[in-house]
Amino acid sequence: MSRPDRSDARLSPEAEAAREAEVREYFDDAAPKRHSKPSRSDHSAVYTDALVPDRDGGANSHPELDKFQELEAHTERLVYEGGKVEDEFVETEYYKDLGCVSKQHHTVTGSLP
Repeated sequence: MSRPDRSDARLSPEAEAAREAEVREYFDDAAPKRHSKPSRSDHSAVYTDALVPDRDGGANSHPELDKFQELEAHTERLVYEGGKVEDEFVETEYYKDLGCVSKQHHTVTGSLP
């Protein structure tokens, strides 16, 4: 009975390079795809996600991401009619009573001169 070799079988340099390229491609595909980060202080009009579409034609796309990208692509601004915003606060007796309660229960602590 012969003893097994203690080292792996050696590949030719071409085979090693091909195997290395195959492994790199596998891990590059398996790594999560990240988009470029925008500047924190300035909004960039050219900022877009660098994500590539799915190979299956978008069957695994995310609806939230699609909606966000659709909204981000629209550059139109809202136009408000009228210049003044009206207050939504309506004064009622309830609020008047609250002010009264705090004045009734306020006490002065300490010595008076």
